[in-house]
Amino acid sequence: MSEDKVTPEQGPGLNRRRFLGGATAITAGAAGLVSGPQQAVAVSGAEQACKTPGCDYDVVVIGGGNAGAAAARDSMKNGYRTLLLEARNRLGGRTFSADLDGDPVELGGFWIHHTQPFVWAEKERYGLAIKETPGAVPDSMVLTINGQRQELNEAQIMEAVMGWQAFTDAGRAILPRNWDLLHNAPAALEADAISVSDKLREADLSDFQKDFIRAVVATMAHNSPDAMSYLEMLRWHQCGGGYFPTFMDSVARFSLKDGTAALVEHMIADGSPEVRLSTPVKSVQDTGNLVRVQTTNGDVIKAGAVICCLPMNTIFNIDFTPPLPEGVVEAGKERHTGVGFKLYVKVKGDVGNVLSFAADGPLDYLMTYKQAPDYTLLVGFGQNPDALDVYDDEAVQAAVDALIPGAELLSSLSYDWNNDPYARGTYCSYRPGWVAKYYDVFQKDQGRVLFGSSDHGEGWRGFIDGAIGAGILAAERARVLLG
Repeated sequence: MSEDKVTPEQGPGLNRRRFLGGATAITAGAAGLVSGPQQAVAVSGAEQACKTPGCDYDVVVIGGGNAGAAAARDSMKNGYRTLLLEARNRLGGRTFSADLDGDPVELGGFWIHHTQPFVWAEKERYGLAIKETPGAVPDSMVLTINGQRQELNEAQIMEAVMGWQAFTDAGRAILPRNWDLLHNAPAALEADAISVSDKLREADLSDFQKDFIRAVVATMAHNSPDAMSYLEMLRWHQCGGGYFPTFMDSVARFSLKDGTAALVEHMIADGSPEVRLSTPVKSVQDTGNLVRVQTTNGDVIKAGAVICCLPMNTIFNIDFTPPLPEGVVEAGKERHTGVGFKLYVKVKGDVGNVLSFAADGPLDYLMTYKQAPDYTLLVGFGQNPDALDVYDDEAVQAAVDALIPGAELLSSLSYDWNNDPYARGTYCSYRPGWVAKYYDVFQKDQGRVLFGSSDHGEGWRGFIDGAIGAGILAAERARVLLG
């Protein structure tokens, strides 16, 4: 058996033991825009004249994920000289195209759907093909509770789905407008105040239905259902059409055939901003007439506007003048719910097209990603990174065997987003009480510093769609600001 390890760029707080020996393998296998330190990926932004007096660039975008790529592209198309700064040695942010033994995989976000308007528009714009994850439409669905594995029959699947629908039935009234979270503010704030677990305790559902919901929500929250507000669960459900099969298709079925890196490449090529990789930002100072951006290597860049597209868990590492609102800093240090792991597992032989949920195991979700004559590739999620050492072959084998008995591990691949200093977590959902406590300061611009993070805003927050939407909208606000 072999275990491929993925290492982030070295930085404070990294657990080096977990990453030893993996850098070379993943760098060789990773796809996407990768370059050396401070090397520009595209140069058209440097050639375009700056319109803002006394500035080097009209717009500086901080963060080269999907939000930053969209913001930089649109700013260029709006006629502004634009520079994109990315701390890593690659673009893509919390999407990361790689491979496992030659099979393309996605170590971060990657599922898309036509219920997601921003990313689907990009797929159409660039003519990108999609593919399907087989396990999203499985031949066998399994629920494991207290170590007891049960293959569900049609009646049980219907019972599980009906329980989900009953539990989320209030979503239509609480969130009549998914992209306007507080349209029905009293009801929304009431749902915000309670966790999914607390709401389940008072729900008139069978234990079987509750266990099924817990298993699904653990994957949604990438954490315990205790950590996710009921309002957040409803947001996911309503964005996915308010119907369980459509919701599941929205979050786990369709992806870009050529990988997420291809989408970022298209956006960068389309706008041709100047891009500097391996360039962390140290400080951002809004003087009123312009913004001074200082990188960690000492460069000072003057811009008419800055669009910050960083994850909420990392933004406070930059020194902002004027300072960030206290709520933004506090929430980032508390961290959103996304602390779990994603794991690809290659097992011997064809184990079938399966989808397995577990309410209490180290793996909450495991499904078929690819079937081949002599092996099967599975993708799984777990809510607690301390419950499974994804770098321990024996532990991974035991976790897989609990959900798919007899599956023989050949290799596996995972990435520790929690120890990546430029992510400090996975995808974002809000904790109970966060909307009441922080929503008025999230995604609020400050003078010439604009914010476009996938972790804030409305709709598909925490998804590729939310990232692209945040970047597009921030670029539009920059256009209005700069004139």
